Amino acid sequence: MGKIKYLKEIKAFINKTIVFSISDIKKILQEKKANPSYANLLITNLIKKNEIKRVTRGYYSKYSDPTVLAYCIKPSYIGLETALSIHDLWTQETNVVLLTPKRIRYGLRKILDSNVVVHHLSKKFFFGYEYIDYYDLKIPVSNIEKTFIDWIMYRKPLTKELEENFKKRINKKKLRAYLKKYNKKVNTTIRRIINL
Repeated sequence: MGKIKYLKEIKAFINKTIVFSISDIKKILQEKKANPSYANLLITNLIKKNEIKRVTRGYYSKYSDPTVLAYCIKPSYIGLETALSIHDLWTQETNVVLLTPKRIRYGLRKILDSNVVVHHLSKKFFFGYEYIDYYDLKIPVSNIEKTFIDWIMYRKPLTKELEENFKKRINKKKLRAYLKKYNKKVNTTIRRIINL
């Protein structure tokens, strides 16, 4: 009877949490004076029933969208190609792209049966993002100005169409403020493209 009671509380916690760890479940069990070792079995059973998914090592979610990785790797934000799609700057299908100053394994990962690309970003350049509504989630996404700077910094191909889309949507005042953090080379390149 006790297990069912705890299961109800744990499920309620899972339903209101985007991403959780096994230690979160152990903590709930300890608070209820239950055996914390039950957490592993409980998670295994919920995965089998397809009520939760394993996002990455030690992290789980009821959501199957790979953007939830941003809640596992902190600090981080969704950027580059994915940000372009979210901001309606292009319509191409893309892998989820995550940028983080955290020292972790970078490159391509398989997250929730999708490819996710993790890029390293210097702490100095970790800014210019906001939490936006994305389906049932609120996810950290670089704003248009920061997406443009990152696009140039990561030497992504700037097509004429994409350049025009950026020009239409960029807030020049915000872009100028952001550029103060970057070197002369980046400033020159961006100012030339955007006519700042």
